[in-house]
Order: sequence, then structure tokens, then C-alpha cells
Amino acid sequence: MSGGVNAAFLPWQGELLTQALELKKQQRLPHAVLIDSASDQDISAFVHYLSRLLLCDAPQKLSTCESCEACRMLQSGTYADFNYVTLEPNDKTNKLSKNIKIEQIRKLIHEVSLTARYTRLKIAAIYPAEAMNNSSANALLKTLEEPGAGVLLLLVTHNKGRIPITLRSRCQVWNIKAADKNQAMTWLANQDMEQDEAVRHLDYANGDPVLALNLMQQGYASLVDEFKSNFSRFIRGELSVAVLCKELRGFESPLLRRLINRILSAYCYQMSGANAEAGAEVPQDRATIQALLQLQQQAQHNLQVEENNLDLQLQLEDVLISLKQILTRRTV
Repeated sequence: MSGGVNAAFLPWQGELLTQALELKKQQRLPHAVLIDSASDQDISAFVHYLSRLLLCDAPQKLSTCESCEACRMLQSGTYADFNYVTLEPNDKTNKLSKNIKIEQIRKLIHEVSLTARYTRLKIAAIYPAEAMNNSSANALLKTLEEPGAGVLLLLVTHNKGRIPITLRSRCQVWNIKAADKNQAMTWLANQDMEQDEAVRHLDYANGDPVLALNLMQQGYASLVDEFKSNFSRFIRGELSVAVLCKELRGFESPLLRRLINRILSAYCYQMSGANAEAGAEVPQDRATIQALLQLQQQAQHNLQVEENNLDLQLQLEDVLISLKQILTRRTV
């Protein structure tokens, strides 16, 4: 159940599931939990599975029985004592909203306040919890303080630092740890990824196996190779920035943002002297490092624009021209 990319949970998530089941067995489940994921990849399936596991009448190890009332009703989406709040499509654009709205939280609070329909836990989950705006978070505060008997609130996030301290302080924190190297390599092998490809894409993904698989499927390695070749020509004046960016536009915006951030980070690392042999004294180019860090911050903000391809093209051009200027100044 836990081996594939479409599985309910992934091998490195099993530790948290075991912890949750043990607390339920001991009748020591808290009323509110903040679940923090080390990965930035979607874990909505995990949130639902954890809830199903805690509501199941007869779980076997980390498997739900699939036959009890709770399992059957959760499968059909008719279990009244489970509520799930997430980002919803915008009525006008049909794209996901960037925030969980206060109306969603108010509806959740109302559902939580109702008398439980069943004798099991009543679970309310919010994911991604960091997407709550200030109004939404404030509306939830009183419910976190006095949730009612038999209620479990799950706030699930990829960045607990973005959750207001007023909410964090009222929750027990559970961490979904990152996969270790052996887990990552084994899991990617089970997804039919060759070892060399797995090593390469894990490097691109900073060790996150799910992201590594996604990057391979989206052709990220080809993007990196193509960019390296064309960027060298751009620096030498053999290729215009417009042509360079036009070549990049065949790839999805998130891949382009990841690429630009990686390139800027790599130059910062290089300018810091971190690539020098042990003991060698390499002077740090502090002015260049500072300029690169400022450009990286600017790029992370500006390249969030996705609504208009022309806007993204212009932003890419601006970042790459600025990067060329920084590197060219350094060599003069």
C-alpha cells in the first residue's frame, strides 16, 4: 500500500502514522495537532489516509480494514464527522485561490460545534494551513482553545513558521520527516527510475524523492542541460536574452523558477569560495555575493507571476540581464 507514487502514504510517512495510532490506543490524542511536512509536495492523500486510519474501527498495523462503517462512508465521502478544508477554485478564473477564506473556516467551526453523529472521533483537517489569512486564523483561535469533547483538529502545513504563534502554541506538533537517502533511492527504484537518473534528480530536488520523480517526468534534466549551453552563449554575447528566454518558455513556470533559483544559488556558493580545496584561501567576493542574493530575492518575488506568459517572459529577461551584468562586472 505504501510503495507507489499513488499510494495512500509513503514509506517515510509511516513513523508518524504509527505514532498517531499509538496515541489513539492509549487514549492520549491531543485535541489539536500541527502536522509539518519536510517536503513541499502535495500531501492531501496522506491527510485523508491519516484521518481514515484514526477513524477505522479495526486497523491492522498501518492498514485500514476497509469494511467498518467509518471506512465505507469515508470511501464514499458521506462520513459526516470528517470535515476537510483546502484551497478552492476561484469562481471567475477557475484557478485555485491562494488563500483559505474566512467563510470556509466559519463553516468548519459550525460543523465542529454540532453534536457528533457517531461515537468515534470527530476530525476536522485544514490543508495547507499556512494558506489561512489573518482573518481565517483569528476565526479559528477560539475553536482551538475550546474544541469540544471528541474533536481532533488537524492543521497540516509545509511551513509551520508561517502559522501564527497564537495557533501553533495551542497545537501539539507532529513532523513528517524527510526520506533518508536509502529510502529515497529504494522508492525511486520502485518507480522504475534508473540509479544514475535517481541520483541526478535527487540532487535537483534536494533529496526529496517525490519531487525528484516529478522533475524527471517533466524533463527538468533537459531544461538544465539546454540552459547551461545557451546561457554560456548569452554571456559571450552570441545569443540574445530574448532568444534565450523564448527557448525556456516551452517549460512550465514552476520549473523555470526552480531553475533560476538553482543557478543563482550555485553562483552564490561559488563566489563564497565554498568550492575551494580544503585549506586553500580563496577571497570571498562579498559585493558579488550580496548582489546575487538581492537578485535571488527579487527573482523569487517577481517570477511568481503566472497569469500572463508575456509577464513571465519579461521577468525572466530582467533576471538574466541582471545576472549577466553582475558576472560581467566581476570579470572587468
